[in-house]
Amino acid sequence: MVENKNNFPLYIKIYQTLKQEIAEGAFQIGDLLPSEDELEERFGASRTTIRNAVGKLENEGLILRKRGKGTIVQKNKTAQNLNQITSFTETLKEKGVPLETGSLTIELIPAPAKIISSLSLKRGEKVYLVQRTRIAKGVPIAFMNNYLLPRVVPNLERKKDLLRKMGLYQLLEEEYNLKLKRAVEVIEAYTSGPLEADLLQIPEKEPLFHTERITYLEDGTPFEVVVSVIRADKYEYKVYLEGRPSKEKGVS
Repeated sequence: MVENKNNFPLYIKIYQTLKQEIAEGAFQIGDLLPSEDELEERFGASRTTIRNAVGKLENEGLILRKRGKGTIVQKNKTAQNLNQITSFTETLKEKGVPLETGSLTIELIPAPAKIISSLSLKRGEKVYLVQRTRIAKGVPIAFMNNYLLPRVVPNLERKKDLLRKMGLYQLLEEEYNLKLKRAVEVIEAYTSGPLEADLLQIPEKEPLFHTERITYLEDGTPFEVVVSVIRADKYEYKVYLEGRPSKEKGVS
């Protein structure tokens, strides 16, 4: 039986215990979790409590329930919910995945043509380019390019040490008092070439996500473009859909 010292709901404690056992290798990818009856007996919990705990594991993509087969342990991926503006760091931190920064550069460069268009700049204007390799559990899983308006983040190069310790959005909020209002992100399937293979230490032609995001401030100013390549075997996106679009009269 799981001891509940922190007064968390029992299903949360059971979920945390099973999640830790999966992370530590007690259950390998492809293994079956114990049956609901076995879990009820082990944890001294009701069927509803067990189903809530297992359901939370399933929502995070750690297991897959198949009728007639049981509950199968899946390859662990971190899922980003596409209904809020969150950074890569925040997403992994929320899932309990430790994240480190590998290579990191911050430099002021002439804005490339595509960035000029996205941020409504004039030719010759400069932007900060922040390039980072993101490492989870010792494995490089993403390479990110952030282009930011210098007038919004003056002297950003002086924040390099801070950026190694926190996510970029946390830095923008705490050091520059910025409030992020909305973002538009395009996600495409992609395969690794020589550059991505070198940056992420993977073979060529491995599946990746290629993402481009434009982020806006409260006053509607586009101030950031993020271009990233992310390993598809380590990360996923989850879209929440609710309701049906209203139909105009006369349309069937």
